[in-house]
Amino acid sequence: MHYGIFFLKLNLSPRATLPKRDLQKANPMATRARRASHAVSHPSTRSKRISRAAASPAAMAVYIAMATAGLAALAIGIFGPRRFQEEIVAPIRTGMSDQAERLWREARPLRRQIGGLIGRAADEGGREKLVRSFQSWIGHFRAT
Repeated sequence: MHYGIFFLKLNLSPRATLPKRDLQKANPMATRARRASHAVSHPSTRSKRISRAAASPAAMAVYIAMATAGLAALAIGIFGPRRFQEEIVAPIRTGMSDQAERLWREARPLRRQIGGLIGRAADEGGREKLVRSFQSWIGHFRAT
């Protein structure tokens, strides 16, 4: 028990409890949040939404339409309206009309089918049959 004298001199007995210390007062650096050494800049959600909208496919289509209208206005300004009509619009119209006529002819069976659907939907009985047909069709695709 010669250790008992040592503990008494230091006021530390083996059974004595140390006073409880508040950890925040004892070590303030461990409990405080550190500040960032440099400012972190995050783009706002508004600017993110604007940049996403500006790069969307719909916005690209608008840009192309605006550019086309601008180029047409520039061509009219340079050539004049009559020359623009003769050299630019007329050749495009003839090329497009041939394709449009061909597409119209090829779409005739589809147009008849859509017309038949509209005709059947005109009366109540036909509408009910059409609804059942669509429900069956949707059920078929959900099953696969």
